[in-house]
Amino acid sequence: MTFKRNKFIILSFLIIVFIIGCSFFQYYKDNFSYAKGYYAIKENCYEKKNPNHEYCKRFPNEENLEKYIKTSDPKEEYKKLDTITLTCNIVEHTIFSMLQFFSPLLIIIALVGTIHSDFSSGMIKNYLMRMEYNDYLKKIRKQIFKISLITPLALILIFVISMVVTRFNFNVPLTEEFKNFAVYDHWKYSHFFLYGFAICISQYFLNILYCNIGLYACLKNKNKLVAIIMGYVLFLLVDLFIYIVVYAFVINKILGFKNLTDIFNITGYWFFDGNICLIAILVSFVIQLLSFLFIHLYYRNKEGVIISNEKQTA
Repeated sequence: MTFKRNKFIILSFLIIVFIIGCSFFQYYKDNFSYAKGYYAIKENCYEKKNPNHEYCKRFPNEENLEKYIKTSDPKEEYKKLDTITLTCNIVEHTIFSMLQFFSPLLIIIALVGTIHSDFSSGMIKNYLMRMEYNDYLKKIRKQIFKISLITPLALILIFVISMVVTRFNFNVPLTEEFKNFAVYDHWKYSHFFLYGFAICISQYFLNILYCNIGLYACLKNKNKLVAIIMGYVLFLLVDLFIYIVVYAFVINKILGFKNLTDIFNITGYWFFDGNICLIAILVSFVIQLLSFLFIHLYYRNKEGVIISNEKQTA
């Protein structure tokens, strides 16, 4: 019963885990797939096992060959990997970054898939015969808080895998050459755990918003698929309203606060400048609080909820 009830939550999380696996594979392919060719060059050209090998033609002289062997050793490059850089690369530069646009949909699927049958099947009336309406709402809130953990847990999973892959290497070379290619600026490397906490807690608050939008859609249509699509479309409309009206027009143009584009794009806070961590937490908290207030006002009347549900057709 527990698995059946939570199958959409599990499905959403497994989809993200699959994407994480593909992202690490993509990172390996992009950065270390040359290893096989490197060892072939080293064996045949540098160690002279087969100097006539086609790979050897790439090097016009011994000096170039020796330089390649010394500077391109995949084992040495692997040893340089640190947990923070790997984590950041996975989140920002692999297919995982697509979740910035699709994680709201996965969260809505998890919520609607879990809650929707209560309304579509009419089971809500049976529940309310055995428990107080407020207790039922508390039960739904618990589901929302649980579902909202999906993406923060995914980010923590990436961090844990990165620690294992890099053998818990947190030694970040802060040379000028490294800084030019670093994923994050110096502040983020120096305050990574604070930065990571800010992202996870902000993600959690935004997921609550997505869940509340999905909860609203549950009551509006008895068809689960239509409710999911409706929830995602509503989210896109909310996103546009917050970005265009609240930020671009009011906060940016009227109040004059600029450089907050990432904060008011509520598709997900996967990465942002470190100096706006507290602003990200505050904005995401206020947005989810407003969504809870809306849901409270919309669902506060038990009879109204039941009548509204009965009016909907599948």
